[in-house]
Amino acid sequence: MHASDSGYQRYMNEWEGIRDGEMTPFKGGSGFQAIIGHQGRPIIDTVASLIGHGLCSRFPTLRFTPVENGSNWVRPLLNDMEHAWEFSPNAFEEHPVEVFKRNIYVHPFHEEDPKGLIEILGADRVLFGSDYPHPEGLADPISFVDELKGLPERDVELVMGGNLNRLMGFDDSAAA
Repeated sequence: MHASDSGYQRYMNEWEGIRDGEMTPFKGGSGFQAIIGHQGRPIIDTVASLIGHGLCSRFPTLRFTPVENGSNWVRPLLNDMEHAWEFSPNAFEEHPVEVFKRNIYVHPFHEEDPKGLIEILGADRVLFGSDYPHPEGLADPISFVDELKGLPERDVELVMGGNLNRLMGFDDSAAA
């Protein structure tokens, strides 16, 4: 699942008073767009739908890997899911946070907190990725490993390639 034109531009246009318009990435905008545009609303809504509508419970072996979305959206969404579970457990077949941790793999941006994400999800649900020269990529992609200093070697191996190997169906001794 790749971040791109989510279709949410029409909502942004309503707030901005624009009658007609299309997504124009990397073009300037208002302060409102700068604030709202980085909240991850499309990926939050997508993952909430996957879990809240029961797709991941009906098909528990499906795996989703949102890329180019970073990871700052994960903690607030997990908090919202926990709150929803506490107040409406009958709306779910399974605890939504557990479903997230089973079905969703996250690719953090390097400037975020990959160690904090690993604490929340576990090293087996975090993916290294690079899309240089895009803004989320590093000129020396393998230097992402420096962000993982202090973690157990097995966790580093999982994040830096073991998890993706397993997702792609390749034999991976690090994930065994």
